[in-house]
Amino acid sequence: MKLKDLQKVGSGKDGNLKISYKQVVEKVFEPNVTELDDPDKVGASWGFKDDNGREAFIWAYKFYGDINDCNTFSVSGDRGLLKELFADDVEFY
Repeated sequence: MKLKDLQKVGSGKDGNLKISYKQVVEKVFEPNVTELDDPDKVGASWGFKDDNGREAFIWAYKFYGDINDCNTFSVSGDRGLLKELFADDVEFY
């Protein structure tokens, strides 16, 4: 699946993604919207969409260590897209 850059951030948390930072980068790409997010609370942030226009967002909320050590992320957006990418590693409320 080819993902495209989306220059916006998620509006609110819908669930958690429990994988490593490295795994997020491998499945999506390097963080691309961190500068659009709250710098005091978000260490890395992604906005992306697929070829069908489904949008999703991932961010490291209140993780203050080395971002490479983060292994729990907040998610929002299209649940189908997130499930296709991350299967059982993503949980929704």
